[in-house]
Amino acid sequence: MPSIAAARDSTIRSLRAWICCACLLISFGVIAGPDPDDNPSLSLLCNLSFPQSAGPDVNTIYIPFSLVGQLIMVEARVDTVSGYFMLDTGSEKLVLNKEYFSAGSNGRAVAAVGNTGMVSAVMEKPVDSLQIDQLVVRDLDAHLVDLHHIELKKNIRMMGILGYEVYKNFEVFIDFQNRVIVFTRVNRKGIRVDTLAPFEVPYDSLPFELLHHLIVVQAKVNAVKLDMILDSGAELNLLDRKVNRRVLDKFTIIKRVNLIGVGKNEVEVLAGALNEVQCGNQYSEKMNNLLTSLDEINQSFDVNVQGVLGYEFLKKRRVLINYQKRKLYFFNLVRS
Repeated sequence: MPSIAAARDSTIRSLRAWICCACLLISFGVIAGPDPDDNPSLSLLCNLSFPQSAGPDVNTIYIPFSLVGQLIMVEARVDTVSGYFMLDTGSEKLVLNKEYFSAGSNGRAVAAVGNTGMVSAVMEKPVDSLQIDQLVVRDLDAHLVDLHHIELKKNIRMMGILGYEVYKNFEVFIDFQNRVIVFTRVNRKGIRVDTLAPFEVPYDSLPFELLHHLIVVQAKVNAVKLDMILDSGAELNLLDRKVNRRVLDKFTIIKRVNLIGVGKNEVEVLAGALNEVQCGNQYSEKMNNLLTSLDEINQSFDVNVQGVLGYEFLKKRRVLINYQKRKLYFFNLVRS
């Protein structure tokens, strides 16, 4: 059994890294402004009926999503509070916005993140149920975090973030073309429990390594191998500034920008485009990218990655994640 101190240290590292990612990745307007059509006016809704969703079986749930900037938002309810939640494969836990949730008598302090002033204390709250359409996940532990900085930047009310612990027992199909997510329950071998649901045949697949909760794929740029995190909560891709010089030969600088980092310290990063990225058979000619330090992420999660693939990689694809099989599957775009 890990000690309480070890668990607390792990929580602190995870939260510090998540905060670092949030500060860097939720950075609207760095290279190009979001499409106005992708920014619906969202408001806090109670007692949602999910009229657009379809759930033929509790083991297979089809959930429409909205894009706010480049963030995936779905409607859900935690206990009695309903609203919009971000789908973030880079987050481990269910994260709740402490603006709308309180720890209550059963809450407990699990971490105090450094002296940066970004997060002084984090409370953990037991959640009876999380409901997304007909899908109900029970008995989760959620972290209460101040998400006000995201709400201000995106001009929305965001109830929280759906992380790995919510859907680790499901295949997660993210279909950007049709703006829908499909959760399909699987067994320990990654085989679908619902054998009757119609599914397409993928045209390609890509193995990944599951490090803690992080999906790490191997990419190649200019014949140099890179380990990169696939993160649905990343608005822009990230590239570590210490990568091989041959990789930087494929990075086109557009401008320098100042971003707010951990502890509200300004950090200068290079915004540009990374060209000719190969992940297995998946080829991306050009993706918007930030060149920055990934030391915080690597140290916090005890990994050694050189980049993060987010919206820029996912937006042109229909991707299915099978956590048990450690595989990504890619599906053809549907012809209109």
